[in-house]
Amino acid sequence: MWSPLISVWPREFTLASENATTTPAPGQILVFAGDLSEPELLVAYGTTRFACEAGSLAGNPIAEIENGHARLAELGRQVLWQGAVDLCVAAPLADRE
Repeated sequence: MWSPLISVWPREFTLASENATTTPAPGQILVFAGDLSEPELLVAYGTTRFACEAGSLAGNPIAEIENGHARLAELGRQVLWQGAVDLCVAAPLADRE
């Protein structure tokens, strides 16, 4: 699943690669803001190769969803076949204190 960030990301701001990957593991959340494509956020829910029409994109891992990969895969299939949904990612309550 991915979301364009063009409406909230300053056009002139690019992000240097830091532990960047083109093949994130399920649950990894990547951000890309380079010159090959528009800024975007990717949430991997299965076997993933991050790319655009211009070729491979290497996104910086910024977070990881550790639990609920089966539910994440269901959500990914829903988005693929039915379209966009709202998604809220938050730390478990114990981690918020």
